Amino acid sequence: MRPGPWGAAPIGAALLSAVLLAAGCSSGSGSGASPSPTPSATSAAASPTATSVVCMNVAALRASLAELGHISVGPNALDKLKKDLTVVKDNLAAVKESAGTEWSAQIDGVQTALSKLQKTLSNLGSQPNAAAAAKAVSTDVAGLTRAGSNLLAAASERCPEATPTPSG
Repeated sequence: MRPGPWGAAPIGAALLSAVLLAAGCSSGSGSGASPSPTPSATSAAASPTATSVVCMNVAALRASLAELGHISVGPNALDKLKKDLTVVKDNLAAVKESAGTEWSAQIDGVQTALSKLQKTLSNLGSQPNAAAAAKAVSTDVAGLTRAGSNLLAAASERCPEATPTPSG
């Protein structure tokens, strides 16, 4: 296994602890919107099979966004965060493919937030200290959570089980 970008375990441990505390505090920031109890008239035009596929993909994305907020402090926390991001990215691609142009603005928002977080994680070594790195990561995790909540809120009309805030 390659050493982390910090070069020293104490800095990495301090960073992970700070990131996890900050991420845990930011994971509950959702839009507060509630899902629509009935599907819209526009969703009636979608075939049942297409709707079930997109809704399965939305459910997988919702679960992966929720998992993103469940990181425990430990030596592998950063690796888990990166793996969780890969799952979110894959699930988002599936939603985008199955939804077509539906929710394109919200999907773009999630893609942008995801890319920003991935870039921040790739550049952790350039941060002046562990606290700055933790703040950057937690800010980006919160941004991804907000973008995900916006997408899930939009999807909840077609897929009522898609709650607007990733929780778990």
